[in-house]
Amino acid sequence: MRAAMNSKTRSVMMASLIVAIATVIAIYIAQGKIGVVYARAGAAVPPAQESVAVADTDESRIADLITAYRICVNEGVLDSFGHISVRSVQNPNRFYMPRASAPALITRADILELDMNANPILPNAPRTNGERFIHSEIYKARLDVQSVIHAHTMAVIPFGLAGTPLRPVVAQAGFLPLETPLFDNREANGAAAKERGMLVRNAMLGAALAKKLGNSPVVLMRGHGMTVVADSIKRATVQAVYTQIDAQAQWAAMQLNKNITSMDEKELAYYRIENFDLDRPWANFKNKLPK
Repeated sequence: MRAAMNSKTRSVMMASLIVAIATVIAIYIAQGKIGVVYARAGAAVPPAQESVAVADTDESRIADLITAYRICVNEGVLDSFGHISVRSVQNPNRFYMPRASAPALITRADILELDMNANPILPNAPRTNGERFIHSEIYKARLDVQSVIHAHTMAVIPFGLAGTPLRPVVAQAGFLPLETPLFDNREANGAAAKERGMLVRNAMLGAALAKKLGNSPVVLMRGHGMTVVADSIKRATVQAVYTQIDAQAQWAAMQLNKNITSMDEKELAYYRIENFDLDRPWANFKNKLPK
């Protein structure tokens, strides 16, 4: 009888000890004092990818601007042309963008500061992008916009030629409106114009583009590409990439059936809730860059 009691007591004590040890381990894990290995035994535990707060300065924005160029080139958003800009923190009536150069070659030394008339601040500045009026006129019209990307992304061009609206069909492209607006240089210039090209090379055309953009984050440009805007250069970059992905997905779906199903207003309303982690795609795109 006594042996049975001792055995039962030892079992209770052992169970209590196990619970106590488990509780201590749980507390230490919560405090980050013990790393949890989810892979094979002995595998290295990668550091947590936490968003590190960086002061929002002109230099930090310029650094992100250069990174955005590299990402957009690597993801196929930018070709030999196209350009990206970012609004100044110190003076919101100015913005930064590179001199006229191939996107893949942009460095800190190429970055120029321009005013809202698209004029470089420094005298004798290098040649600027001819379509810098896209940026200046959008910054004038949209005080919420902190970054502008103009790209000749091949995936979106067919939608400006075939009379088929680009729609949000991919969950991560839920920032798009039900139908993405389309800008046409021919319409903006008017039928009576003696000279008419395809580029936005003056303030009048830039203002017309900004008007067509309205409150949308993206405007397509017939035979030309697209312009993407956002409240940060990171968001503009992510949205530019996912606009391209959305266009590719819509085109592929339409090869199967012309009557595709796109997102509706209720689904679009949940975009910011379901896609809250902007740092994840930005970090992913950066990690894919050539080392």
